[in-house]
Amino acid sequence: MRRFGRAFCLMILLGVSLVFAPHSDESAKKTSADVPVPASPVGNSGDAEVPHYKYETKGRRDPFRTLDVTNTIQAAAAPVVRPPGLKGQLVSEMKLVGIVKSKGNLMAIAEGYRNKTFFVREKADLYDGKVLEIKNEGVVFSQTLTDSHGKKITQQVIKKLYPTRGEGTNAR
Repeated sequence: MRRFGRAFCLMILLGVSLVFAPHSDESAKKTSADVPVPASPVGNSGDAEVPHYKYETKGRRDPFRTLDVTNTIQAAAAPVVRPPGLKGQLVSEMKLVGIVKSKGNLMAIAEGYRNKTFFVREKADLYDGKVLEIKNEGVVFSQTLTDSHGKKITQQVIKKLYPTRGEGTNAR
């Protein structure tokens, strides 16, 4: 029985080696002129060149740029080292706490970055904006933003003293 197993294994091994072995007759007949040369991926000066593709916007937006401009702007607008006082505060970080009437003038009390409290007057400058108007019910800010293309955008932001549900901060 062992002889039969050995002979069977040798026959299978011989058959596999014949299948995968190159035939010497066919390889001797072929010369180097008969073998086709594969095309190289790098183009030669004599080959026809593929035209270079250039994306033309034609008024369309870049599909690989983010649509969420606000987060991109806010991240870029926040300075690493802020100027002291009200000039170092962002409009988006200001929270209106109260409004005070003194000698006929309105003044707002606002909480800024790191819960610092400021008395805000009309025409006061902030890091990314300016106070346009103070009313009994809120403050109107002018916020200047820079989008990802470097274009300056100015918008009015109204911070209300008592915002209604879902209102928070309105931008016009």
